[in-house]
Amino acid sequence: MREVLDELGVSPEALVQQHGADLDELGYCRFDEFIDARVTGEMIGAITRLLEGSRQGGTLHLKGLLDQGSLFDPLWLRPALLAAVTHLLGPDFQIREMHYRAGKPGHGSQALHMDASDRAGPGQWRVCTAIVALTDFTSANGATRVVPGSHLDQNFKPPHGHRPHPDEILLTGPAGTCWLFNSHLWHSGTRNNSAEPRHAVLIAFHRRNSGPTLGYEPLPSHETVLRLGNAAYLLL
Repeated sequence: MREVLDELGVSPEALVQQHGADLDELGYCRFDEFIDARVTGEMIGAITRLLEGSRQGGTLHLKGLLDQGSLFDPLWLRPALLAAVTHLLGPDFQIREMHYRAGKPGHGSQALHMDASDRAGPGQWRVCTAIVALTDFTSANGATRVVPGSHLDQNFKPPHGHRPHPDEILLTGPAGTCWLFNSHLWHSGTRNNSAEPRHAVLIAFHRRNSGPTLGYEPLPSHETVLRLGNAAYLLL
């Protein structure tokens, strides 16, 4: 797998020093201007077409974006992002899921949770998640909340139900911003109190052969493997 990462330009130099420090201490890091406004608009348009005719609840969901063509490849085929993932999980990881999620107005609230079945620790992290904002993430429209440092606190106790935690912060920023967070960090969506859906794509990276984790997708299609070439090994 190291050879595949080298081919994609994922060298130690590709890791932004501040990103590594933030992932270690806070449990998350931020990539500003990760994608531009034109691309976010194209992605929302494509997702809207794919959702036509589907029955959805208070939160819109669409899985299988890895197999929806090259439009969505820039959400993960990025040396700086993959270097940050490597910093957390080591070089032997795979992409297990890429899906769209959008809380509708009045919806999106979740209890604080981890996306792993255990709390693990440094050198043993098993999953991390990138969330890419396709629309502005604001304090009113259901931005993701995280509790910085909670990935290191083996005794962390989340509040009951959807109640706030005194140390939580909201991941707010303009459309096109990406955050990578250690999925052993306590986090959740919040209620969308705006008049529009809050569009986002989430990409889950898992340490290979590390035991059960939450969430996965079927293997990529033959067409996807051909499109991606050697990079497809990160999906298999």
